[in-house]
Amino acid sequence: MSDGLAMPGGALVVDLSGMRAISVDPKTRVVRAQPGVLLGELDAATQQHGLVVPAGTVTTTGVAGLTLGGGIGHLMRRFGATVDNPLACEMVTVDGRRVRADEKENPELFWALRGGGGNFGVVTSFEFQAHPLGPDVVSGQIIFPRDQAASILAKIPGHMADAPP
Repeated sequence: MSDGLAMPGGALVVDLSGMRAISVDPKTRVVRAQPGVLLGELDAATQQHGLVVPAGTVTTTGVAGLTLGGGIGHLMRRFGATVDNPLACEMVTVDGRRVRADEKENPELFWALRGGGGNFGVVTSFEFQAHPLGPDVVSGQIIFPRDQAASILAKIPGHMADAPP
């Protein structure tokens, strides 16, 4: 249950949580997702084809907010942030026009949607480039004692310089 503290005062908020369609084209690796899709749903749909759209770490996060906000996740070292993987966005602009934004059609708007701020309109559909991955993925966490923190943190840049993606 939400306490509403993330809602801007006096602003219009549009609930797109009912827009949950997802389609995956395994040949082109293009994934289309509406803004109400949750990351767990996106992962489930793409993994049926051995694909992934790099996304966040919490399955109940919405794809729209994560994408338009950047999208930091476990796979970003290999595939970039979520915002690096859209091919196009369909949207309704603030003046009520339905438009497509991609590298060729409305490229400035496409750039803006991928990090230029907000208030350009409402994205009603995303097209993502998916990447082959899985179905098995190994992940883990290594925990060190607090007194080793300085030593371990100092070694991370050298380790990551040679680490695979």
